[in-house]
Amino acid sequence: MNQNFNDKIIETSSFILSKAFKKPEIHAILSIDMISVTIPLSKEQARKFYSLQKYRTADYRFKLKHLDGKDAGQQKYKRRLDANFSDGSTLSIFLFGLNELQNPVKIFFNPNRVSLRNAATILQLIQDLLGHCSYQLSMLSGNVTRVDYALDLPNVPFRHVITDYAYSPSYYPFFEHDSRTGYRYGDKTGCPISAYDKAKEQGGQYLGFTKYTRIEKQQKPRVRGAKSMFKVAEMDKQKYSFQGLIFYDPNILVNMPNRVYTLIEQFGIGKALTLLDGSDHRILKKKMEKYRLDRGASFKSVLENTYQERMNHLKLLLTEPQRFITDHDNVKSRIRDFQS
Repeated sequence: MNQNFNDKIIETSSFILSKAFKKPEIHAILSIDMISVTIPLSKEQARKFYSLQKYRTADYRFKLKHLDGKDAGQQKYKRRLDANFSDGSTLSIFLFGLNELQNPVKIFFNPNRVSLRNAATILQLIQDLLGHCSYQLSMLSGNVTRVDYALDLPNVPFRHVITDYAYSPSYYPFFEHDSRTGYRYGDKTGCPISAYDKAKEQGGQYLGFTKYTRIEKQQKPRVRGAKSMFKVAEMDKQKYSFQGLIFYDPNILVNMPNRVYTLIEQFGIGKALTLLDGSDHRILKKKMEKYRLDRGASFKSVLENTYQERMNHLKLLLTEPQRFITDHDNVKSRIRDFQS
């Protein structure tokens, strides 16, 4: 894999990344990229969700799918009721777990794809179905089973983002046509951290950028044990800052031999160092010491505070969807008009 790095572009990436570390709230984009919540309801209440299929407008409609085999095994549920929106996004409602001890309803969606209004519209329909008090109490008692924390670096090429991870020796690269498009630390069944070329994933451009890197942590509280589990009521108390992820200044790539960069792509920089010997090992080790970026206390606190704000916003959306719909009665009217 021949890599020809442009020193000027590397210098630009270095400048952007240094600004992102100093003021991530301005020079990076912090978001929640996925949320999954299971709700403690009775089977009778869960069956009521089937009636959502009668609602349809020009903006959304529901589709029910019976899950079996691999699909049921992956999701741990028997039914999936998708709210498909006209903009191509989807909010999924999973019904009836394979295990009787599971909460019978799971709500799953990407807040970066599903707009606040669309999510609130569906959650409001569920609230109308269950009754305001029952809905709110059940939702507050719901278990958060997955949160994806995203740290986006606009205008930074993916191959300029060199990282290591202190807490996991496992590294899995992803290649497309001999070009690395992403990598993951940790097994996907656990709580992995991934970095990937978001622009390439989206067909060559994302949010107007042809160079766009996303770093993402998939947090599954149940996997980490009882002490890590939390409920919707506690969402605004959660803190996260990509602890353990080590970043290197892109200038580490200047004058790097292809053979060294290829090892970094295939095995990660930490493992690559152990595989090198002689001058290659000595030079890379010195570069890693020189170009390791200092995260600093402010970087951690800004990430924690920003993600807390995002989680609090989602908590309000889940528990009080009416806050995000100013014309709920008009929404009901449009549903009736569309169905008539």
